[in-house]
Amino acid sequence: MVKVDRKMVDGFEVIEFANDAVQIAIMPGLGAKVISLVHCRTGREWMWKAPRSPQYVRLPTGAPFDQGPLVGGDECLPTLASCRWRGLELTDHGEAWTEPWKLDEDELHRGRLITRLRLPISPLRVQRVLTIEGALIRFDYTLENLSNEPFEYIWAFHPMMTLEPDDRIILPGDCKRVRTDACFGGCPLGSRGDTWDWPRPEPTMDLSRLELGGEGRAVKLYTEPLTEGNAAIWNTSTGERLTFEFDTDEIDTLGIWINRGGFGGFHHVALEPANGAPDSLDVAVQDWNRFGRLEANEVKQWSFCIRLSVG
Repeated sequence: MVKVDRKMVDGFEVIEFANDAVQIAIMPGLGAKVISLVHCRTGREWMWKAPRSPQYVRLPTGAPFDQGPLVGGDECLPTLASCRWRGLELTDHGEAWTEPWKLDEDELHRGRLITRLRLPISPLRVQRVLTIEGALIRFDYTLENLSNEPFEYIWAFHPMMTLEPDDRIILPGDCKRVRTDACFGGCPLGSRGDTWDWPRPEPTMDLSRLELGGEGRAVKLYTEPLTEGNAAIWNTSTGERLTFEFDTDEIDTLGIWINRGGFGGFHHVALEPANGAPDSLDVAVQDWNRFGRLEANEVKQWSFCIRLSVG
């Protein structure tokens, strides 16, 4: 049975969904952000929080992402990096993370947390349905093109997750190479488009162990197109595991963000289910050829799951 609780945090309403296995908290008024994800069996909080107060603030549409909360799980659509596309100035990390999403009150006590948003710049409308069953959290999406012209897009779920000693990144077995999108703090993984062996791009670096060969570094990477739809953060000491599960016909890409003090001085990690790469939509379309496309008035649907487990 799903329990629903409501409270206020930093002036924003928070909706909590919980059962005996998991507890997840959403902030509809701030991008429908996932602000908490706890495995009740172990007590581990998987969503990262910054050491500051207030934690959550609203910024205007188009604000740089690094001026925002930089915490929790955000929806990024229709780009992750600011760019100009089809005559529109698309904003950093997309248009969804700064906006208040509309909550469907009628569905809450039916065990479905539904939020909707008409993007303020792009001609797109998005709906997300969140449900929990046991230790499985399911995210279902519907995206509609409201215009009479085609529109390209990148979607990614962008969760800033906590790092604990002995955490490891587990990628699908067919993932042997990754591509750099951006490096920070002197991380030696080149520039956008450079490809590297996973997990050891060089002898002093093991990306699966979240090692960047030195402190004060950060990197954003992308997998090549995947044929296996799973990836995880796994702790070799406690056995705790957070696994992303998805259909590669809908989601064929993972973004990987590893921050070991190179961005804001913070330490956290993100595995980002996505439909394309890299962060910038114009580069994704014109160079990497990895993106989604909606025809005029077309509707698309996709989903992914997060599974929490031990062992």
